[in-house]
Amino acid sequence: MKENEMSVSGKPVIDIEGISAYYRDHRVLENISLRVFQGEIFVVVGESGCGKSTLLKCMTGLYRPDRGRVLIQDTDLITAGEEALRRVKRRFGVLFQSAALIGSMTLSENVALPLAEHTDLDPDFIEEIVRMKLRLVNLSGYEDAYPSELSGGMKKRAGIARAMALDPHILFLDELSAGLDPVTSAGLDELVKGINAGMGTTMVIVSHELSSIMAIADRIIMLDKQSRGIIAEGDPREIRENASDPRVRRFFNRTLAKGS
Repeated sequence: MKENEMSVSGKPVIDIEGISAYYRDHRVLENISLRVFQGEIFVVVGESGCGKSTLLKCMTGLYRPDRGRVLIQDTDLITAGEEALRRVKRRFGVLFQSAALIGSMTLSENVALPLAEHTDLDPDFIEEIVRMKLRLVNLSGYEDAYPSELSGGMKKRAGIARAMALDPHILFLDELSAGLDPVTSAGLDELVKGINAGMGTTMVIVSHELSSIMAIADRIIMLDKQSRGIIAEGDPREIRENASDPRVRRFFNRTLAKGS
């Protein structure tokens, strides 16, 4: 086990072992290995095109790597049977970059979807859970609103509420702050930290926004497009101060140079 992993308290809940991923003849990831530990906020960073979203898709079973293993709480997503895969997918929630809300459905109906699909709960109980989840993300009173009536930040909050509907052990968030103003982004960062602290939910977040990375991450990995692998791993504050790799220094200095 690496030194920076030993400093993380908790149990590994995700174990990626030597995965490689290709799109047609283009190699995106090569021999990636990492661990995510119980209760941490783990952020995947890097420049555009380095494979961040591909790695997230591998972790959530949306993309099958060409080699390697993807274990979520000891279940290998690549070799698991249909029933085992269904059970493990109930343990995590996913927020896509676009929030992926269904425009023809109200927020309540969007958040209720996972509960209706994966449980046999009474409709009245589902309605109460939906109200609780919307309250969790500060959207009480918007139960009957449609996605088109919401701001970008509110759509992201609604997406988080839907991802949290089944009380997942792990929450995957793809580019949470993309396209949002700094105030809205900071509010989402606080929401994520509050859920993590209050519920112990493990977070895996893809981001290239430096201010958000520094605000929320317990630990990061940085991917590189040319090497197709991990070029930095650990506490982002220590990496920013001590990185010797020019690619890493350039990534952490680019936004700071603009005053962020």
